[in-house]
Amino acid sequence: MFYAHGGRRSGILWMGIVLLMFFSIYIMAIARVGGANGYPTLAGGKVTPENGAWGSTFTFEVVYRDPNNIKPAENYPKIYIDGEVQGRIMAEKDPTDNDVTDNKTYKYDWATEKENVGPHSFYFYVETSTGENTRDPSTGAYDGPLVGKHSDVFLICEVDNPEPVAGETITFSGRMETTEENLAGENIILYELLLDGGDNVGSTTTDENGYFTLTLSAPGQGIFCYGARFPGDDYYEASQSSILYVNTLDKPLVFGVYAVIILALVGVLIVLSSWGVPRAHYLRPVLFGFAVGFFLLLIGAGFIGVLAAGAIVGYMSVRENPRWTKYLRISFMASFLLLLAVELIITYFLIWFPGAVGLSYSVIQADVYGVLFTETISSLVYYTLWVAIGAMLGAMLRKPLKPAEQKPTTVAGPATTAASG
Repeated sequence: MFYAHGGRRSGILWMGIVLLMFFSIYIMAIARVGGANGYPTLAGGKVTPENGAWGSTFTFEVVYRDPNNIKPAENYPKIYIDGEVQGRIMAEKDPTDNDVTDNKTYKYDWATEKENVGPHSFYFYVETSTGENTRDPSTGAYDGPLVGKHSDVFLICEVDNPEPVAGETITFSGRMETTEENLAGENIILYELLLDGGDNVGSTTTDENGYFTLTLSAPGQGIFCYGARFPGDDYYEASQSSILYVNTLDKPLVFGVYAVIILALVGVLIVLSSWGVPRAHYLRPVLFGFAVGFFLLLIGAGFIGVLAAGAIVGYMSVRENPRWTKYLRISFMASFLLLLAVELIITYFLIWFPGAVGLSYSVIQADVYGVLFTETISSLVYYTLWVAIGAMLGAMLRKPLKPAEQKPTTVAGPATTAASG
């Protein structure tokens, strides 16, 4: 009997202990305000900007909350970039905010270096003084940021003798730098710009101060376009210098030959256009239209200047030459004068200052004439077309603007008695 009562008492004792444990856990849960909702949370993790060149500063932020106003333990929250914490401790965005029951933002500024180029991932982790912990995201990691190559690379190059004699040694020199530093040991390529691409003509590397030098033998007669290029590497985007011109043309000969040819061409076209038209009918309109049109072209009016030249010729010549075939021929003479003046100016700058007309590829002396004559033909079509349109508009405007010049018309009516007698 004694053993039976003793076993029963022991069972009751153990049952009481178990009930006491469950009761304690329940009390703790109540104290934590409703179970899971009473624990700390991390949420809203992000990085700004999402991408940028190395050297940029990326800001990571996450929102911490604890309904019991329990702050993170010392040195928390932490951010893990690419799975490594590396001592990255986040700071309070607002140090005066001591209430974490309604969200508190923590941030970390990451100043990137060369070795950080590429894609990254990150997550946040926090522990509290009471032993709880949580992370954001709950599993895995956020993607970002994408750290790119540095794009602010400046490549400056110049040639020591831009107008050498064919075969003479010329030197290209320059430097490569960024906003932070000169770039040492970087590969620089000198290439010639051709109509169908580029041709590598030499290469070197920058010295400890970012400077480089390349030498080349000047080619035969022509205008040659060169450029220095940095092809890019693991840390920097590609960059290239402006176009450098090496001019070995026989300039007076080229300009003289072209001037004679275009003068002869324009002279023949003017003679053909003026055939059968009295000089008094076309001289003033042509000269006046040419002068106004040329002035407008010089100030950058473009096709408006050519159109205006035609309109003036048409307006001034239609009275003596009412047939459209005649006043159009007169307007063509103004377009031929515009062609002559503009093309001689363009040719001069092409031969002596090729950069001013935007020449973008090398051309030998024998091919310069081909380039010039192609330009001449296209300009001839352009000028005659717009001048003709302007002449027709000018002729049409004269009627409403000069009504007194119009001939009166007779109106037929019934015969009078006097007329019948």
